[in-house]
Amino acid sequence: MKVILIAFACHPELGSESAAGWTMALLLAQSHQVHVVTQSCNRSAISRFEFGDEIQKNLSFYYVGSTERAYQNRMVARIMSWVNYKKWLSQVQHEFAQILRKAKPDLIHHVTIATWRVGVPWMGFGIPVVWGPLGGAAKFPLRFLNGLSFSGGSFEIVRNLGTYMGRMLPSVVRSCRSAAAIICANGLDAGFLNQIRGQGKGLYVLSSAHFSVNEVKRFEKAGQRKEPYAPLQAFAGGICIGSKGIRFALEALALARQKGTRVQFTVASFGPELNFLKHITRKLKLCDQVQFHDGFRGEAYDKALGKSHVFLLPSFREGSPRTILEAMLAGVVPVVCKASAQGEIVDAKVGFAIPISSRHELVRGLAHALILLDHDRELLQSMGRAARFKVSENYSEKAFLTKIESIYRETLQCKGSKQ
Repeated sequence: MKVILIAFACHPELGSESAAGWTMALLLAQSHQVHVVTQSCNRSAISRFEFGDEIQKNLSFYYVGSTERAYQNRMVARIMSWVNYKKWLSQVQHEFAQILRKAKPDLIHHVTIATWRVGVPWMGFGIPVVWGPLGGAAKFPLRFLNGLSFSGGSFEIVRNLGTYMGRMLPSVVRSCRSAAAIICANGLDAGFLNQIRGQGKGLYVLSSAHFSVNEVKRFEKAGQRKEPYAPLQAFAGGICIGSKGIRFALEALALARQKGTRVQFTVASFGPELNFLKHITRKLKLCDQVQFHDGFRGEAYDKALGKSHVFLLPSFREGSPRTILEAMLAGVVPVVCKASAQGEIVDAKVGFAIPISSRHELVRGLAHALILLDHDRELLQSMGRAARFKVSENYSEKAFLTKIESIYRETLQCKGSKQ
């Protein structure tokens, strides 16, 4: 099969969206002829990458346009990223007819940026379009705003408003209804996009997070270093923004300490909320329990997960929470909010998903989970084993590819039945 892969973000050395685009390209090229359309700024890193013979034969790149510099202010950066993305889509659209003549694809798959908020212009070329995995439908509950910094809260308000207004944009409605298939990162996003699309047909749920055999072995090996009866160690990772809920995790640590349970907490993160969280740490007198780190890489990251017992991240919105899944593969028990993707992933066998009806209930629930895991180390170990098994079984590279192949077949069969 010939596939055009639209990957605005596609870079072999970067994470997040860039890693999603890059990984998808390599996976599809194992069995398909893949033509990747991406930004010109990715050319240098991609040209240095050494491909295997089979991948090299099946993979080609079209480099189009470039984007502006990033901005430190997160709200400005987010707005500019969408502006740059829309500008790039327009640039590609001008060249797309020529790309189609060269590639002669069976279908088009748009993977990054993985948001429904910006419509895509590939529906008018007579070739079935697969869009996703898409995320971003989750909204921050406004009753928790007083737990964020002013800038963090302002961003969440603007984002919630954008979610409400974005679903009515003509380009978004047209893209949702015209795509042959839409892949949603989780069930919440599927329900949201189903309302815009107006039908469930052609709608699929599949997390973009998946792991190769070697990655599974790597994180499982990291988990084997764990000392189950050592003082309880909690860990959180990812970009430090208000919606991650780390403020409430800190309050839970303080409450657990009042009840006699002392937890060491490593926050491996960077971002606009970091200084605010350091201030809250001092205010709660937790400086001797909380360590802020700007992020671990490679073996240092494996060691950090290896010594951690709990992944403490009460995030209110996640699309495909790879960081949580990596921790689970290392046998780290997740303690999260019962919200968005993480609320769907974490059940009573593998961890704790705390209800978010109120701030008091959330903090109390987080603290209770920490106290219980500290006192019952057999439960800690059994949940860690169950978490590892769940991710290795359900988020493997093989399972992901099988689902993608199934979506492709159904999409093409649907096209054939209409001809």
